[in-house]
Order: sequence, then C-alpha cells, then structure tokens
Amino acid sequence: MPGRAHSIIDIQAWEFMLLVLYVFLVAVVYARRKNVRIAKNPEYKYYLWALYAKILGGLSFALIYVYYYGNGDTISFYLSSEPLAELLYRDPLSYLDALFAPNTVEERFRLFDPYTGYPMGYVYSDARTYFLVRLISPLTALTGKSFLLTGALVSTVAFSGVWKLYLTLVRYYPSIMDRLALAVLFVPSSLFWGSGIIKDTFTFSAMCWYIHALDKIFFRKVELLGSWLAVVVASIIIIAMKPYIFMLLFPASLLWLLYHRIAKIRNALVRFFVLPIGIILFIAITLWTLDSLGDNLSKFSLDKALKTMILSQEDMKRSSQYGDNYFDIGELDGTWGGVFSKIPIATFAGLFLPSLFHVENVVMLIAALENSWLLILFLSILWRTRVFFFFVLLRTNPLLQMFFFFAFSYAFMIGVTTPNFGALVRFKIPLLPLFVAGMFIADHILRERMKVLAHGRRFRFELFTDGEPGATAAGVVPISRSRNSRS
Repeated sequence: MPGRAHSIIDIQAWEFMLLVLYVFLVAVVYARRKNVRIAKNPEYKYYLWALYAKILGGLSFALIYVYYYGNGDTISFYLSSEPLAELLYRDPLSYLDALFAPNTVEERFRLFDPYTGYPMGYVYSDARTYFLVRLISPLTALTGKSFLLTGALVSTVAFSGVWKLYLTLVRYYPSIMDRLALAVLFVPSSLFWGSGIIKDTFTFSAMCWYIHALDKIFFRKVELLGSWLAVVVASIIIIAMKPYIFMLLFPASLLWLLYHRIAKIRNALVRFFVLPIGIILFIAITLWTLDSLGDNLSKFSLDKALKTMILSQEDMKRSSQYGDNYFDIGELDGTWGGVFSKIPIATFAGLFLPSLFHVENVVMLIAALENSWLLILFLSILWRTRVFFFFVLLRTNPLLQMFFFFAFSYAFMIGVTTPNFGALVRFKIPLLPLFVAGMFIADHILRERMKVLAHGRRFRFELFTDGEPGATAAGVVPISRSRNSRS
C-alpha cells in the first residue's frame, strides 16, 4: 500500500539538502568538461542536459516508489545493500569477504549480525539480484546510507554508458546528432526505467558500453586494451544480471562485425560466395559462444531456454500476483515451432505495447504515447521505402542490421515471455535506443536518396555503409578515412 515503504525508507531533510549540493558539484565538474570539448565536438551541447535528465529520471523513479507505490524491488535492493555498507564501516576486510563470498544461508549468518543487519532473504538468495546489491554497496556506504543520494550516484554512473553510445552514433551520422540525442538520451521510458536502483539500469548502461567498445576495437582500432576490458566488464554485468540480453546482443554485434567485412567486398561474385560462409560462421560462433556460457546463463542457456520461456509466460499471467494488466498471445504448446509461430504478435507486442487502449495509470500513459509515436514512425518509414527499399537499406548497412536484428529479436523474446504490461515497459528499454536510432538513421538515408533522385541522379545505398559519406560536421572525419577520431 502507498505509504508503507515511506515508513521503511524515511528520506530525511538532510538528504534533499545534500542532493542539491551534489547536483551543483556535478554541474560544475561536467560543465567544465563540456566547455573543454564543445568547440571541437558540438554534440556536447547535450552533455549537461542529458546528465540532468538522467539524474531526474533516477530521482523520479526513487520518489515514486517511496511515496506512491510504497514498496518495490528497488527499495529491497537498497535495503539489502545497507548491511554491506555497515560492514564496510565496521570492518573493511570483512566487507571484502562478504563482497565475494557465495550467497548461501550459512554465509549470510556468518558475515552479518544484528548490528549490521541482514540482506533481505529473497534478494540475498538470488545470485543475479544480489550481484546488483554488491555493485551498489560502495555507493550506499559513500552516501552515508542515503537512499536518495545513492540513487543519484547510480544515475550518474549509468549516464556514462548512454553518453558513449551517443558519441559512437554521432561519429557515424553527425548531421542528425539532434535526432540521435532524442533516441539515445531523452526517450522517457529509458530515463525512468534505466536510471534507478534496479538491474535494468546497469545492464542498459553496460550494453551501451559494449557497443561503444566494439566500435573502438574493430573499426577505430584505438585504446584496444581499455576497450577490451570494457567489453569484458560489460559482458560480465549483463550475463550476471540479465543473461538473455547478452544472448541476443552477442549475435547482433557479431552480425555487425562479420557483415561489415562482407559488405566491403566490391566484387559481386566474390561477395556471393563469401556470404554463405559468413552466415555459417555467424551461426557457428553464436552457438559455440552461447553453449560455452551455458553454466553462466543457467535457466537461459540454450538447452533450457524453451522451458524458461513457457514458465515465464505462465508465471507473469497469474492475475493473483500481477493483476489483470496483461495481454495474451495465445498458448505455447511446448515446442520451438509453437514459439516461433508467435513471432508476429509477440514482436509487435514487444515493440509497440502497451497502446492507448491499455492505459490504467500515468506511467502507462507515457509508455503508450511513446509506443504510438514509435509505431507511426516505423510505419512511415515502411511506407516511404515501399518495404522493398527498407530491406535494400538493411542489406547495405551493417550498423542498421545490428540495430534492427537486436530490436526485433529482443522484442520477440520479451513479447513471448512477458505478457504483463508493467514488466514489458521496463524490460524493453535495451531495445529503445537502437530501434529509435535505427529508424532515424534509416529516415535520414531515405531523405538523402530523395534529394539525389530529385536531381535526376542515381542513388547508391552502399555509400552509407560506413556512415555518412564525406561527413565533416561536428569535426567528424568519415570513418573510412580516419580511425583516430574522438571518443
């Protein structure tokens, strides 16, 4: 009931005062960084606004769960981090022990006592959930065990990932930096569900870091050691908390890397023979990698994925636990054929639901308006391309292939396993920046095509394989000419 959590998380006046001071200090530090870089990188005009939006999204999330919903996983995660923070105050060595010790019942009572408090049982016993608690515990200790300030720090840390993804996309398409900012930095659902003390915040930021680091390794060939470290850390975070994201992100990124090599082959005959080899290599590497990670993926491993999908859908349709706020894609018959038969309806649901017909509260209204905009934008692109040219565009643009492969496959996965609207809105945030950015990039290329055709010239989609041809806006040199452009 609303108000229950407020008696547990009692936000004090000093927390709000320190929050104002924290935002002021952040503004000073980040404003200086912006002023240093904006002369050569005009996209930094969004730097402070994006950071403020991220912090505001995290604070809104925290306050709504404290004062409106009255409870929630975010509060349980934070409360479970407080014993770790107290342990750090009392005995740093014991804290390190607790940070890496197995989360068993025996360890829980060995490491913690009534003076430190105990992590919540259901949080502690779940390895994926407790991984988040371990991550935020230093922040909880740093803020003097303030729920509000810990949330602000989490938002600030998570901001680094989305900003890196934005810089990566601007490097490819600098002339639409404004639209890319909207796609990556300012989508309302991403700001709200991707900025608070929940697993989605960390996996979302890690996904953005993962893409940014791969671009630096394979296309720019700069800062290789640090970039490989970023790929490894980001992968660990995603696999530790939400392995199903990695199961789709890895093949999507592999498609990007492999097909880019194929797309650069100019001889059509050679490309014709190389393409099947690339497809086989893509499938083999994907299956081998996911099979090798079987133990880490646990119930999401390849041999257990089907059962997990069915159980997840059945669990989240239980009205006694989740209410009646769900949609039904039909029964799954326990076979992969039955699952794949749901591709159209499940993918549509993952991308565009809830709609305005499903609105029951303010949060869902915002999501429904956002989804309506996404649907209109996507249909307009299909209309303008007559569908055929949309696939031509995908065939010639590896970056868009990755974006739409991940967006559609991820939408299908959550659509077939997550019939509850509330969970669906939260689970879909990893696909939003890639899907929206992909549509903006596609729209931009289509507009350029119309300009060329209007002058009676032939348009070649291949010119955009490496981003904008001859781009110099925002100090960006075309990536085909330079591998040493900025971060």
